[in-house]
Amino acid sequence: MKCDVIVAGGGHAGLEAALAAARLGAATLLVTQRIDTIGVLSCNPAFGGPAKGGLVREVDALGGFCGQMADLAAIQCRTLGESKGPAARSTRMLVDRVEYCVGARNWALDQDNLTVFEGEASEVLVESGRVCGLELADGRIFRAGAVVLAGGTFWRGMTWRGRESTPAGRVGEAPSNRLSLSLAALGHTIGRLSTCTAPRIKAGTARLETLEQQPGQDSVRPFSSLNDNVRNITSCWLTWTNPETHRVVAEGLKDSIFYCGEGAAAPPRYCPSIEDKIHHFPNRERHHVFLEPDGEGVIFPSGIPTGLAPAVQLGMLRTMRGLEECELAWPGYAIEYDFSDPRELSPAFESLKARGLFLAGQVNGTSGYEEAAAQGLLAGLNAARTASGASLVTLSRAEALTGVMADDLTGRGVTEPYRMFTSRAEWRLLLREDNADLRLSPLAEKLGLLDGERSRRLARKLEHMEAGRRMLEQCRITPEQSGLFGVSALEVKEATTAAELLKRPAACLDLFRGLLPGLDQLEPRALDTLETEIKFAGYIRRQEEEVERLRREEEAALPVDMDFMSLTGLSAEVKEVLTRHRPATLGQAGRLPGLTPAALSVLAVYLKRIEQN
Repeated sequence: MKCDVIVAGGGHAGLEAALAAARLGAATLLVTQRIDTIGVLSCNPAFGGPAKGGLVREVDALGGFCGQMADLAAIQCRTLGESKGPAARSTRMLVDRVEYCVGARNWALDQDNLTVFEGEASEVLVESGRVCGLELADGRIFRAGAVVLAGGTFWRGMTWRGRESTPAGRVGEAPSNRLSLSLAALGHTIGRLSTCTAPRIKAGTARLETLEQQPGQDSVRPFSSLNDNVRNITSCWLTWTNPETHRVVAEGLKDSIFYCGEGAAAPPRYCPSIEDKIHHFPNRERHHVFLEPDGEGVIFPSGIPTGLAPAVQLGMLRTMRGLEECELAWPGYAIEYDFSDPRELSPAFESLKARGLFLAGQVNGTSGYEEAAAQGLLAGLNAARTASGASLVTLSRAEALTGVMADDLTGRGVTEPYRMFTSRAEWRLLLREDNADLRLSPLAEKLGLLDGERSRRLARKLEHMEAGRRMLEQCRITPEQSGLFGVSALEVKEATTAAELLKRPAACLDLFRGLLPGLDQLEPRALDTLETEIKFAGYIRRQEEEVERLRREEEAALPVDMDFMSLTGLSAEVKEVLTRHRPATLGQAGRLPGLTPAALSVLAVYLKRIEQN
């Protein structure tokens, strides 16, 4: 069978990759071990959170899937980090696990240009340095102009509950044992990482009425620009670990894969197991645990992922308030799996070892549905363009959180599962959730990724922002009118515009609705973005100027054949780093580990000499 693009893996990375390639008109084949697990939520039943919500919005702005489906399957919505300002503000949605998975499967099966096939990918086929297809474990061969590998935790996956281990990509699903070996044969460096998930509790055995209730927030904006509202129909509950919990966990560490001396692969630092929390923070008296509804009759205890033995997991849970008589629906588990060093990829997620081969998701050393989805969309987009002979598309650190992640992964690599944070972005005020569509949808429209409805909604948002800006700039507020706000910090001595007054910390857009009834006719999303742009105009302008200055540096290309080892004025360590990573530009070199400002100055001098010659 011949097609344009083959995607191996039906998780969040593979699904976005296949849908993106198909939307661009590429004849796409999605190979997955089980059709009924396409888009399954392997761990927590939620999307979003700090920076992750921004990634979901970026996927949607590029025409992707996960934001739309998260909105449709949402059962609780919250905005996190509101007090930290717009750069840190993030959306999180608890979703119905079954509804999301069914929606993902149906979406894939109904997508034009996409064929879904059950099978296990086993070997990447390469001819003359370029990928030409994929062989399955049963010997069948599919030919294509580009291939995307999105194996999640399935590559030689091994699950652990205490000292009991089982080969699996997820509990109950067989691993993929040959694909990472195929990559190694092509010259890719393969390593091992690990992660874990929490146990599930039978809902009827928890005494939720004794706990603090955590309701949703009605004011949360949907992830997707295509949706106007989301369901908010359930609550979570908050409980805490305690010294007795910690004692039970400490006694069980001898049987945890992370601490029993078996040499487990590196676990995630930023989503630590309860074992890591107790081991690394022995003086901490308690850790919070959010009890989240996870389908009919099941509760997900967020905050205690674990690889402990099942009996220890149950004993740990029963030490917590509200869970004294709880029963396990099923225990949590740890999983080890192969990943490929992402430094051997370009920022477009294309292999440097084989043209037309792309990797996305946890096989690149990341963690999280959102990180996987964003990588998958970019990889699928570029796979389709490669198959058609078009140039690759990359996103810069100033354009998108996805660009920050791509640059971090391909430039610095990973030593533990990578998680996206807003703090990783130098210009996070420019990369907010609310303006993802303004940043990326014009590009998606140009590339052919964006549907007509999203394009219309983007145009309407821009029109409403401009109308709102005109209202605020033309509205003159006198000292007498400012006194009606009832806020001393907003009183003025001489007339000023509403736009200028909005820049004050105590001001908010809602204060002006009485003076400007026309604001009520404008789209709420447009007003959200407009308010931020006006209030933080000075800071935004400063970051834009910095981006422009560094863009010029970023574009200073280093010769592809530059002999770094022959350069004088650089330490042996710096030469080794440059030779190993082969940065394409001076800006990329500056983000490599160990590259000092002095070393960059030396490189800049050599570049200047090359230009003069």
